[in-house]
Amino acid sequence: MARLRIIIDTREQTPWSFDPGSVDAEVGTLKTGDYALAGDSHFGIERKSLDDFLGTIGNGWKRFERELDRMETAGWVAKVIIVEGDYASCFFSQSLDGEIIWPSHRHYMMTPQFVEKRIAELTMRGVSVLFTAHAHLAAALAVSLFRLRNNQIKDA
Repeated sequence: MARLRIIIDTREQTPWSFDPGSVDAEVGTLKTGDYALAGDSHFGIERKSLDDFLGTIGNGWKRFERELDRMETAGWVAKVIIVEGDYASCFFSQSLDGEIIWPSHRHYMMTPQFVEKRIAELTMRGVSVLFTAHAHLAAALAVSLFRLRNNQIKDA
């Protein structure tokens, strides 16, 4: 299996860890996204914590739409957001005894309908929003996506 060379954007504060046996990871400047294959200007992955994702689809929506426009203009083959958080954690829920359990993020005024609407809007713009429980799973998913993209590049 070919080694992957993944660029981690300089603004990543706590980068994902990758298997050093199959991935060469280096820090560099990316115009769009947080992770990309070295030399590939048509695909990258946007990493979000649950709070960051909810902030992006809320107050940061207009800025994020401009970022999506840049991806489309650059001819990205796919647009992917990996959210480190459980989808259910976005919403209020009830315990077995009927008590309201507050969500585990700071955007508690965001309704489930609003989050679902934004995810639908992202989907219609060709953006895949993938939820993972934690950073380790997110990094493994990213490697799978980058392997597929690397094969696409080789086959082109």
